[in-house]
Amino acid sequence: HQMTSRATPQQIRDTVRRFALEHDLLQPGGLVVAVSGGVDSTALLLLLAGLAPDMGLVLHVAHFDHRLRRTGAADAQFVSDLAASVGATIRAGRADEPPTSEDDARRARYAFLERVAAERRATAIATGHTRDDQAETVLLHLTRGSGITGLAGMRPSRDGVVRPLLCIGRPETAEVCASAGITPREDPTNRSLRYARNRIRKRVLPELATINPQVSSALARVADAAADMAASHRERAIALLTAATRDGTIDLEALGADAALREEALAVAWERATGRVLSARHRDAVAAQAARGDGRATLDLPGGRLLREHREVRIQPYGGSGGPS
Repeated sequence: HQMTSRATPQQIRDTVRRFALEHDLLQPGGLVVAVSGGVDSTALLLLLAGLAPDMGLVLHVAHFDHRLRRTGAADAQFVSDLAASVGATIRAGRADEPPTSEDDARRARYAFLERVAAERRATAIATGHTRDDQAETVLLHLTRGSGITGLAGMRPSRDGVVRPLLCIGRPETAEVCASAGITPREDPTNRSLRYARNRIRKRVLPELATINPQVSSALARVADAAADMAASHRERAIALLTAATRDGTIDLEALGADAALREEALAVAWERATGRVLSARHRDAVAAQAARGDGRATLDLPGGRLLREHREVRIQPYGGSGGPS
């Protein structure tokens, strides 16, 4: 899905449409579109508005004010006007208080988007993440020592969130806005080098582009390959886990000698039992227990407790407020 920098808005829309069809992203019916007012989310709304009649989409714009910018009211008005111009409904939300971290901001934003999706009975939530965002995500995860799943970056569709713009980059989203005669809002935090992602965007990627001008596309291909590998690895682990589990007890011997597959199988078991995803550190702790065969051990982790007796393991989820979180 390589785009040239000279692509027209129609060519860009056609590329997005093909990508959406290939990955089954856009179902007829209600679709919540997350719009901050920046270049990418503004282009997302404009492109989806162009696709809506043929694809049977009913667009509902959702805008969330994190209370981090003095321009919050003006940003909300810009998004409201934009929604009206394409005939979409709009729902605006505002944080109770400014977030203390990027993770807090993300959680608050997605909680709001999920509420809007439930109210509108939408088929999905669409976000404006581009191929350039994907490149930044892959590099961030790589820098932090991520496994294969982290290198897979953002997927076109996951957990009710679709990303139709992963096939295009920022030059294309800027072209869509410029062609429509729209000047998106600018987030001053995007210029701050306090944030790791901004340092990757402004310092690392430009340097890598001197080696390969198509570095964002190259990193997107790495993400796709990693996603395929991760999916295959997980399928094999699930098959092993199914064969090794009886009455809630996992036979570690039956999981086999491959340490990576055994670790993945136990991570899947943990997710199923507790509804929580283990961090890399906690996966290491579980793997260390699984490698041992002597005596008994107990491991308290987010969401539950792992109980090992010789070569058998049980996972005991915490009920209600019981146990650590």
